[in-house]
Amino acid sequence: MPCGKIKTNVCVRCKAFALGVYWPISYICDAIIIVVMSLYVIYLPLEKYLSQWAVHHLGNPVTFPAKSNENAIIRTYIQKRPDGMLPELDDGTMTAVAIPDSVAKPPERYNYMGRRGKEAVREAIKGLFVRNLWADIDPIAASSVGLNKLLLAWCEAHGISEDHVETVRQIYYRIRKSYAERGINLRDSSRKKNL
Repeated sequence: MPCGKIKTNVCVRCKAFALGVYWPISYICDAIIIVVMSLYVIYLPLEKYLSQWAVHHLGNPVTFPAKSNENAIIRTYIQKRPDGMLPELDDGTMTAVAIPDSVAKPPERYNYMGRRGKEAVREAIKGLFVRNLWADIDPIAASSVGLNKLLLAWCEAHGISEDHVETVRQIYYRIRKSYAERGINLRDSSRKKNL
């Protein structure tokens, strides 16, 4: 029986073949009990670079760690599907996000999210992206390697296509500029002079 997170129908832990994206039950593999996410997803309209980053790090569908802030937001805003409303389908421009299992809101019944709830989840994903970008780039931004090359390499390492490097660069510059305008210097000014 497959275990763990399934990508392209093959379990990444035991390499067993599976028909679905996730097994919606708990089972034992390698003597560890694993609880996996449900088969239910919501579709979010994410910018392409953000979708590529999220899928690269969190899988397809995007699946957040069990006790994450993002899952708490999903659990808060997930609702019962209104009567007569058909399930949402991916039109090719959306990013699938797994609905976490919940005793209080089982995904079999609670699998609808309104526009405002989706906006909240999108903002949480964008916040996670920005923290990741800043934590990785800012410490090395003052190096002898140009910032454009650093960002190109960062995008490559994080699954973002070259078409979106300029967008990521602009996000980085906007963060730095917005703090500088408020008198907060985020650049390292502790360089020692050679005497």
